[in-house]
Amino acid sequence: METTFASPPSTTAIPLSNLRKSLARSKEPAASRMAHSEVVNAWRGASDCRNCGVRRIALFGALRMEDFDTFHQVIDDMQYAAGQQLFSEGQRGDWLYTIKTGYVKLERVLPDGTRRITRVARRGDLIGLECFIHEPYMHHASAIGAVRVCRIPVEVIRKMEEQVPNLRQEFLERWHRALRDTDEWALLLGSGAIPARMARLLLKLADPELNDTITLPKRSDLGAMLGVALETASRVIAQFERDKLLEHVGPRLFRINRPALGLIAQPERAA
Repeated sequence: METTFASPPSTTAIPLSNLRKSLARSKEPAASRMAHSEVVNAWRGASDCRNCGVRRIALFGALRMEDFDTFHQVIDDMQYAAGQQLFSEGQRGDWLYTIKTGYVKLERVLPDGTRRITRVARRGDLIGLECFIHEPYMHHASAIGAVRVCRIPVEVIRKMEEQVPNLRQEFLERWHRALRDTDEWALLLGSGAIPARMARLLLKLADPELNDTITLPKRSDLGAMLGVALETASRVIAQFERDKLLEHVGPRLFRINRPALGLIAQPERAA
């Protein structure tokens, strides 16, 4: 089913005309930024940071309620359909992104032209951190299934750092977490038998707070994460379903059997 997006209500704090003007002022080459229509279609208005359901696990969890008065109206609430791109590798940008729902895959292009997914960001994660130090984005970032994010101007972070001492520490911790997650992806998914690696991947993606459910990525994405062929990823997932390690509960929505997958994910012991 095609995903449709509601038009932003007329009472939002940022008029749509202003968004279009800000896009028109962009100095990036057309090939390195999202099309106007993509951004406008994704935009759902200004984010309500005070009442955000993921604020406690996101960057602004360190803020007091009164801190939001100075900046919350300039943060965009964006929604992307499966496959839509948030930003691309090498692109220079002015925004960081906090994920509210869904998953975003971060890919690098290898010298031979193939793509490797280095990690998958999920609810509460902050991506695009490199633009804070005036560096281009290091990854292609695109939605796995429907994704909703807050698009945060870098200048908001810079200004808030001066007013909220806790924010700098929180920001550094987010950066460290991103580096740690990338290392963990390489360690967990880069060695061992393919079923064990797939089990580790599903355990990492599933959210215990959402009843251990997961919107299963496409088989090609699963293969790219593990460095295996699409057909191999498909066979492993099919076997997991037959063995009741995955329960189909909705369109592309599965519930994992965490204890059973945990056993499979264990590294093999030397004889």
